[in-house]
Amino acid sequence: MDANEKAFDWFYPPLNDKFPDPAQYSGVIVFGGAPSANDDDTHPWVLSELAFIEQCLKTDVGFVGICLGAQMLARVLGSSIKAHEQGLTEIGLCEIEPTEAGKEFLDKPMTVMQWHKESYDQPAGTVNLARSDVFENQAFEVNAKTIGMQFHPEVNPECLAIWQARNKAKSPDQFTDAQRQAMMADARQHDAAISEWLNGFLTGWTARTHG
Repeated sequence: MDANEKAFDWFYPPLNDKFPDPAQYSGVIVFGGAPSANDDDTHPWVLSELAFIEQCLKTDVGFVGICLGAQMLARVLGSSIKAHEQGLTEIGLCEIEPTEAGKEFLDKPMTVMQWHKESYDQPAGTVNLARSDVFENQAFEVNAKTIGMQFHPEVNPECLAIWQARNKAKSPDQFTDAQRQAMMADARQHDAAISEWLNGFLTGWTARTHG
């Protein structure tokens, strides 16, 4: 990389940041957010982000979707995004495990951060890489450099503290202080293992995007 080049750019669609041409990047990561992937009627930027993801696929740019980003990727691929049929959610540190096809993606069960009430139907033509007891679809592969994951490997204890502060201000009764403390204790307990997995995943993914 040239000394004058930036390692990355950051775009925040809810503030009307304009999406760039994805072809100028080696890879794109779309993170999560509070809205649903179905909320294009109330959040116009959702449609813009869906169009951007579609353009990423057309230009064969490396792509990782996390939580909402994975759901948007699934929607672009024709999948439905919906709540659990029994009303179950995954919030906090939850265990996921690899599928038979996902052993290279995840070599053993891992406890990871989750915060969602919706998930995606498995998009046609993709490979299911991971599952949990609550939501069967936890990660999927479109190709070697295009992957969606329902969970949040990027959320370390520092990030969770920000999430909890925002959640407490917005929804003070959703969790007790004891529940918030227990969630934070879980995050600290599993942080090293999650970080090790994430570093390995990103090392492999970035190598494939530059291949």
